[in-house]
Amino acid sequence: MFTPNEVQLAHEMADALDDKKSLAFYLSCAKKYPKEYLLNTLAHVCTLPSHSIRTTRARLFTNIVTKSIFNTHDHTWD
Repeated sequence: MFTPNEVQLAHEMADALDDKKSLAFYLSCAKKYPKEYLLNTLAHVCTLPSHSIRTTRARLFTNIVTKSIFNTHDHTWD
């Protein structure tokens, strides 16, 4: 179902965001989105100062990813 690379990426995201309980979400992200996009978003979220995050880093990451251009039907980025 998931490739070893997708599993590894999902675990990296869960570890970096201290959110192991959402591993299923990170696995679906690893399958659906480009790896470079996920890693860039993860790096951005992890480097933000704590005072600028209203909820958790995991929640911020989820919000950014689920509202990305990859979730629209406009595939002009292809």
